[in-house]
Amino acid sequence: MRWLTALQLCLLCTFYTVALGQNATSEEPTKNSSEEETSDELLEEDNVLVLNKKNFDKALETYKYLLVEFYAPWCGHCQELAPKYAKAAEILKDKSEEVRLAKVDATVESELSMEFNVNGYPTLKFFKGGNRTGHIDYGGKRDQDGLVKWMLRRLGPAAIVLDKVESAEKFTSSQESPVIGFFKNPEDADIKIFYEAAELNEDFTFALAHDAKLFEKFGVTEDTVIFFKNSEEKPEFKVDEDLGLDKDELSKFLKINNIDLVTEYSAETSDKIFAAQIPNHLLLFINKTEDSQLALLEHFRKAATHFKGKILFVFIDSDGGFSSVLEYFGLKSSDVPTLRFINLESVKKYAFDAPEITEDTIQTFCRTVLEGNVKQNLMSEEIPADWDKNPVKVLVGKNFEEVAYDESKSVFVEFYAPWCSHCKELEPVWEELGEKYKDHESVIIAKMDATANEIDGLRVRGFPNLRFFPAGPGRKMIEYTKERTVELFSAFIDSGGVLPEEQVEKDAEAEESKEVAEEDKGKDEL
Repeated sequence: MRWLTALQLCLLCTFYTVALGQNATSEEPTKNSSEEETSDELLEEDNVLVLNKKNFDKALETYKYLLVEFYAPWCGHCQELAPKYAKAAEILKDKSEEVRLAKVDATVESELSMEFNVNGYPTLKFFKGGNRTGHIDYGGKRDQDGLVKWMLRRLGPAAIVLDKVESAEKFTSSQESPVIGFFKNPEDADIKIFYEAAELNEDFTFALAHDAKLFEKFGVTEDTVIFFKNSEEKPEFKVDEDLGLDKDELSKFLKINNIDLVTEYSAETSDKIFAAQIPNHLLLFINKTEDSQLALLEHFRKAATHFKGKILFVFIDSDGGFSSVLEYFGLKSSDVPTLRFINLESVKKYAFDAPEITEDTIQTFCRTVLEGNVKQNLMSEEIPADWDKNPVKVLVGKNFEEVAYDESKSVFVEFYAPWCSHCKELEPVWEELGEKYKDHESVIIAKMDATANEIDGLRVRGFPNLRFFPAGPGRKMIEYTKERTVELFSAFIDSGGVLPEEQVEKDAEAEESKEVAEEDKGKDEL
């Protein structure tokens, strides 16, 4: 759940898939499944403990450090993670008897899923010291090395204490992304917060310094955290005397400064790009084989200096195997060089339309987007000539508004992705539904390729995504999440967007409210 959330599995390798969220939203309809017979015995598969509601506490009691993956068997992200998770489990099992990786089938163990607030797959939770309620979300990379590194960080001290100038110099020159917290008072309450921040940021190596000689050596006069990025860059985070150290602000500071002012997107840099937690990204698409386009990077870098911490400046080589990213923004190689702005929180995209790419035009574009003075750029295919000739109508961005919000029609829309296997499974059912309602005067069955068309204010999470737009005023929209059968679809449509059992519950609630109102009225009369 990163940039190309909408494209999920097929674009998992791209920049944006990683950006908008690692958790996959459920592609399976809600089902009431009975739990299999389980025991409290701790069994394992490929060195991964298999947990259920009966043996969960036993695992917590047996292993001091426990990472638990809540997964769904059908989830593509879970399937991709499985071999990496198993290999990491094998490595960690050999390193310590106190640490283990485990998994829970969240589609079966519904009670555990509810207890630990599992809303997407895979969800990874870390438990320490048998504490069932004090768990934290896994925050590392979802690969073998990332899992091992993140877990090993939890086994030892999150930060070491430096007491000599020589050891501090060696630390800053030999460690990966070294960070030193300078605190005059060894008993300062901020030190506990510093340790907590160290545990959460495994991409850095942390140390503490209290000795006056170390303060003098590094020119520190007050409590400060310094990130020794390289020989030239040593960004400092001053600790507020009144408010103290803020863990979240320190983490944000480190992640922002851990990335270059301008970064080229690659498999190696993608994790750093999204770890920076800056929602605004400006993307420069260039072909690096063209000298004239490479020259644009200088303008890009100069503009970036004015927006550090506010906008992440990233350039993408259109000739570097990232065609899927261009497609996501509705671009072709012939459109390069160009710029696109995206906000990861709202997933709103904005197109650069100045005649030239210069430092000034880039700055102007960024400022107008941040000020809310640019209309977002929405993708749309052209309206097919035969869009309404078949039982299932074809919608695109350009005709969606007119059709879906027609007050005289109830419109049931499938938002699909061409590559999605669940969408392909649904296709014959959806066609049968279209055939059933093809002659209905006020019902339309439709579909839209959500990877090629975008609708303002409508965000699709997971495929297929089914939305019902009932007739009448108010621009109402109801998401369908139940079983995908023609019978249930029909009942849902015929009741105006309410399934029969839900209608019974609503009628009962209405009747109860009426009785309460009459009872209250009687009390008033008394």
